[in-house]
Amino acid sequence: MRVLLPAGSPPEASATDDPVDLHAHYAEGWLPDGGVRVNFVCSADGAATAAGLSRGLQTPGDNAVFAALRDLADVILVGAATAAAERYRPANPSARRRAIRAELGLAEVPAIAVMSSSLQLDLSAELFSAPSQAPTLVVTGSAAPIGARNDIIDLAGTEAKLQLVQAPSAADGGVDFAASVAALRELGYRRILCEGGPRLFAAGVAGGAVDELCLSMSPMLTGPGGARIVAGEPWPAELSPRLQLTGLLTEDSALFCRYLLRRPAAA
Repeated sequence: MRVLLPAGSPPEASATDDPVDLHAHYAEGWLPDGGVRVNFVCSADGAATAAGLSRGLQTPGDNAVFAALRDLADVILVGAATAAAERYRPANPSARRRAIRAELGLAEVPAIAVMSSSLQLDLSAELFSAPSQAPTLVVTGSAAPIGARNDIIDLAGTEAKLQLVQAPSAADGGVDFAASVAALRELGYRRILCEGGPRLFAAGVAGGAVDELCLSMSPMLTGPGGARIVAGEPWPAELSPRLQLTGLLTEDSALFCRYLLRRPAAA
């Protein structure tokens, strides 16, 4: 892997495909205060999935970046549909990665937060039922069905690692993304890594709550019809943020971009 940006990278790391310290690369400007960081992979023609899943686009470099970003997070936030489709499980870092997290002052294992407005969740899935060293949080809105909320509350009474986090609902009935972020931060989760899906990312950007996008571009074309990394209602043009490229890596013709979101100044 080679570092293309920032320009001040060590020459030996920029000139050859020598190992890059991914933790240092992505920790810069992130660890002290945290924020909301979104991670996606896409094809060169803009598709967010291949054969319906993101893993069809993944490369060894993308998998390494994926792991490093998780190592730098307090909590991994994911939409319920993405968690089900990608078969999420509780995080279980290796001993080496746990040691890295400890050196950085983080808990050994990141929590996972699943956002769902309907709470139509398979609570028997491994993500909710398997033993875990870190909490699994279910983030929902005030408009969520009361019966479903009570089911999770009852299950949380028997599963110590399962927690329900309630935030206000948005005008469209979904969960208010910015309010959910505030609720997670109140619980001590300052470094929030969002892994999608596209609707959740779009809601976060529309709500002005996303600080950073880490985008892996896979060197492949998937053809017409693929989903993009954002979905849902169009944004007003005046609310669309600009992206500032602050980091760029490459390996085997794949690109790994790190962008800061620059929100338009209020009129």
